[in-house]
Amino acid sequence: MMMTIRYPAIFLLSLLATASAFSINDKATTSRRDWLASTITAPSAAAALLAFGLSPQQALAGYTTLFDDVQHGFSIAIPNSWASSKSVQELSDRRQIVVWSDPSNKGTALFIAYTPVRDDFTSLQSFGAVDQVAAQTIMPKADMAGQTGVQAEMLKAESKKQAYLFDYTQAIEGVQPPTHFRTIFTLQQGATGGAGAVLVTITLQTPEESYNSNFKALFDQIIDSYGKAKGTA
Repeated sequence: MMMTIRYPAIFLLSLLATASAFSINDKATTSRRDWLASTITAPSAAAALLAFGLSPQQALAGYTTLFDDVQHGFSIAIPNSWASSKSVQELSDRRQIVVWSDPSNKGTALFIAYTPVRDDFTSLQSFGAVDQVAAQTIMPKADMAGQTGVQAEMLKAESKKQAYLFDYTQAIEGVQPPTHFRTIFTLQQGATGGAGAVLVTITLQTPEESYNSNFKALFDQIIDSYGKAKGTA
């Protein structure tokens, strides 16, 4: 059964910003910094729509299943009892999202976003070095989508496994409590079936108050499990 996801206003605003800033068929007049910033805001804003099975300790004991995305060339471990949206959610800007949420821990989830990009985005370096992407997208969020009272802190940014890995926190006054995020950025060439590429964004999130005591070890395991697809197309 398909799970219907209702997106909060801030999430829809961030998607609108992305759609207006970039289209696979249009010439972009907005900078890559602005477009990338909107792609990171979407997962942050989605915290309000996610609900919460499995304890981190159980997951670490091996209660995970490998999500093997052969089409986009990657795989990653998912806790077995996390509820899946069952189908890909297609958004108006051509982005696709699939979500797994922890049924017993509100605000804890993993979701994957697939964003088509132009032909001239040929590698992750097309967006800038990892530190540049971190500084220009995650940190300056106060004016993002008309929001105020936004606080964000980049804890770690590194280039690893042909991907950019980000560890950061964010809070939006009156909208989103302090939340801890772990995000993987990877660019897959030809994943659209043509010359274009797809930016794959894998994001884990949980309330900051639960991160160190309950979820850091699990998130570390999931991030470490990320790698090339095991199957064949």
